[in-house]
Amino acid sequence: MIFNSPEIPEHTIRAVNTLSVNGRIPQTVMLSGGNDALQKKCALELANAVMCSQLKNGVPCGTCSDCIKIKAGSHPDIINIVPEKDKKNVSKEQIDSLVLSSLYLSPNEAANKVYIFPDANSLSPVIQNALLKSIEEPPEFVMFIFLCELREKMLETIISRCVEFHLGDTLSAKIKTENEKVLNTAKDIVNALCKEDEFSLFLKTAPLQKNRQLTKQCAEKITNIVRDALTEGSNAPLLSGCELEAYSLARSFGTQSLLKIKDAMDIIQSDAAMNANENLLITRLSSLLAVIMKERIG
Repeated sequence: MIFNSPEIPEHTIRAVNTLSVNGRIPQTVMLSGGNDALQKKCALELANAVMCSQLKNGVPCGTCSDCIKIKAGSHPDIINIVPEKDKKNVSKEQIDSLVLSSLYLSPNEAANKVYIFPDANSLSPVIQNALLKSIEEPPEFVMFIFLCELREKMLETIISRCVEFHLGDTLSAKIKTENEKVLNTAKDIVNALCKEDEFSLFLKTAPLQKNRQLTKQCAEKITNIVRDALTEGSNAPLLSGCELEAYSLARSFGTQSLLKIKDAMDIIQSDAAMNANENLLITRLSSLLAVIMKERIG
């Protein structure tokens, strides 16, 4: 049996092993949830199941040349798409050279070859879009495996072309920590705005440095706080869960200024979605909010 780990939901284990026994493992797979080590383990088990030359009841034999090389991490037909040395993310040039230019070349040794993306959540929208046609109509001997903590961070067009196997919710603590960071950073920025402290405002945006996703999420949260401020006193339901911050905004800024803050957040979310430079993104956020603050002080 493959995927034989207690962390993995039983229905996932059953589904994967049924497909393996019948020789019907999909060519494009997404492994979501779980932790990094579990994702990589399962990715190699899937790759092994389509590459083993003596597969028995859906389980790799462990003794053929392909199995031995996969276990040793030296099989030439398993291609891990990871960033180049000293680079944070996979580049478009790497996708062109490692995937697109070799896609239709026959495997070196096994019957199939497998492209594994160990950190699919870090792939930019540009790169995900560049892969669409390849993962939709791959050659019969090619398999793609995307490993991602959160499927929500992937483009819907990628998700729709993958068969997803969920490996469990072992990342719940990490997700909770990330959500708390978004909430606390957004609160800090709003409080700095209300205190008319430009220096504090720049300090409170520091956690956003080189973190496009956090910047986008904070902008979304601040937008909801602004909406709550605009409807303060109307008995409308809270969208942000930040009643005190919304109240402070409502008392500190007039309607026009609040709308300007919302517009600024819309700009940041749009820029983040368009893959804007991370350093420029935080600079623009700070500048837009500082201008609104100065208008109010003036």
